Amino acid sequence: MAATGALALSLALTGCAAAGGNARDEGGKSADTPPGVSKNAAGVQALNRNEAVAGGALRIGLLAPLESLDPIAPGNSAALALMRPIYDALFVYDAEGNSVPELAESLESKDGKTWTLVIKPDITFSDGTPYNAEAVRLHVERLASPESQSRSAADARNVESMQVQDATTLILTLKQATMRFPKFFTYGIQGMGSVVPSPAAVDKFGTRLGQNAVGAGPFVLESFQGGGAITLRKNPTYRIAGLPHLDELVYVPATDTQARLSAVIAGDLDLAPTQSAVDLKKAEEAGLVTLRQLKGTYYNLLFNLKKAPFDDVRFREAVMRAIDLDALNEAVFEGLHTPMRGMFPESSPYYLDTDWPGFDPERARSLVDAFTAETGNAAEFAMTTTSPPEFQKQAQVMQQMLADVGITMNLNVGDQPTMITEAFAGNYQAQHRFTSVEPEVDQGLMGSFLSTSPINNSQAGRPEVDELLLSLNTDFSPEHKQQVYSELQERFREWLPIVPLIAHENGWYVGANVGNAEPFPGDREPDVRKLWITK
Repeated sequence: MAATGALALSLALTGCAAAGGNARDEGGKSADTPPGVSKNAAGVQALNRNEAVAGGALRIGLLAPLESLDPIAPGNSAALALMRPIYDALFVYDAEGNSVPELAESLESKDGKTWTLVIKPDITFSDGTPYNAEAVRLHVERLASPESQSRSAADARNVESMQVQDATTLILTLKQATMRFPKFFTYGIQGMGSVVPSPAAVDKFGTRLGQNAVGAGPFVLESFQGGGAITLRKNPTYRIAGLPHLDELVYVPATDTQARLSAVIAGDLDLAPTQSAVDLKKAEEAGLVTLRQLKGTYYNLLFNLKKAPFDDVRFREAVMRAIDLDALNEAVFEGLHTPMRGMFPESSPYYLDTDWPGFDPERARSLVDAFTAETGNAAEFAMTTTSPPEFQKQAQVMQQMLADVGITMNLNVGDQPTMITEAFAGNYQAQHRFTSVEPEVDQGLMGSFLSTSPINNSQAGRPEVDELLLSLNTDFSPEHKQQVYSELQERFREWLPIVPLIAHENGWYVGANVGNAEPFPGDREPDVRKLWITK
């Protein structure tokens, strides 16, 4: 089975309507769409204005600080934004969610157990090291190592043996057959097999590779400040002639939502992402071009199901029943976002109405009373949130809602890297996070909810959920996926492992210096190879 288009990852979500109610014509543009803005087949807006200009530099904001660019590190959205520019990728997702070759030629299997990976010839890393089958073998071996904390570690550890057949061909034999294996080599937070570092750099830097990453991408890492700015410069030996256009990219952590928007308005940043329709609206009112993207990510409360009080489903339901999502949306997002009604956004083709627990304060109080009477435990827990204003506002509103039904929520504030580390260790009761439903939805579900997953941050699983998830390894047909995702939503309704809160409204602010900003197909990040300045 070939990975080139054969694996249809069909969770393609519909495009976002612009905040402010702009009417759209059949071409996907609104009457007041700025010149050069269009919408691609996946419903994502892109900008293309003026002629391409070679040279120059742009500054891009990051939603979170970055500590490591090593594929074996835990990783976050900030790391993912920079890995493709530095490493490039074996496979990527297209706009329809299919896995398509980039640095690879093909990945094929007849039985799901033995896979043949063929790499394009004559590719080199930016340090001159050959990008070949041996480099990929060493990368997979490293992802599977005991020190690996990658979200792809479980898939790497499912590899029983590897044989380098020639410079461009690697034979991989799995312990357990799976037709989902190509996703391991497809770029995404769950697809770290796709980003291969130079073996020479791994030998040279060892555990410091995360701050000294070397790949085969369009840009080369020039400087890395842990938690601070990261500078990339053009790779003069990049495999595609004429790309990238820019000489330099500077990535700047900008976790504060208002400061990030103000920086683009002031010209201190040229591009910056947001997950808030309120801020997209403010940006447009300030005269910025905004590019709106797909829904599919949402805020949530992550529970540690191994620790009291969240080892009791009554308490989990009480928390859900206490939170008025419509009021939360109004208080934090002026009602411009969409409250979640289950584990999948309603815009998803897989969404199922499961009568997910909604706002019911009387029911919440009765569950709290039953919980405290039977267990003798206080209706109290600690939740760690993070610093951006939209997180802080949500946390404060929820804290009051929970207090109204007799639940005390003690708030802590942490940075994203520390929260990820604490989640891996199970050293928390609840965390205020966001999660995503993307083309790789099966990987996200397996990573988060499979009992044996090394990145199951809730620390627990259920046999019936495991059985459904594992069935995707042998049958990944659209019909079976539809059945599995429907049944999973029913099981999640019984289990209540997390609290889905409010869907994001994703987009980018674009400064006046940016001439082209279009996403990689199947991705939200801009294709940095094609960025150019307007002057």
